[in-house]
Amino acid sequence: MLLGLAVRWSPALALGVAILGAQQALRLALGSDELDTWAPASAGFLLLVAELAWWSIEPRVPAWSEPWLAPLRLVSVLAVCASGAVLAGIVLVIASSQVGGGVVLELVGVLAAISALALVAWVARTHVR
Repeated sequence: MLLGLAVRWSPALALGVAILGAQQALRLALGSDELDTWAPASAGFLLLVAELAWWSIEPRVPAWSEPWLAPLRLVSVLAVCASGAVLAGIVLVIASSQVGGGVVLELVGVLAAISALALVAWVARTHVR
């Protein structure tokens, strides 16, 4: 990730963020079976690191001379990261709750996975250059 920041190269940033996420996933996979209550905070901070890294390498445009634009963007980035942490917390609570299985619950899970993949594909297609 430092290489990507130093040379302003987006693929290196993506690899760095992926390695940070994989490190967290590996820590959770190899750790105890106990529920990690800090996982939502880790998710929010990882999103914040990624957002700030890409923000730091993007080209400066004349609009950045507006004094109110940077604080507004910072507040929006912090709000998105906090929302991501809250959403991760909700997923953690739902995943740790005891519910009976069944076809309906299996269908909800499959639809949620398909929706998540569709959202990622849509963002990649429309926002990645």
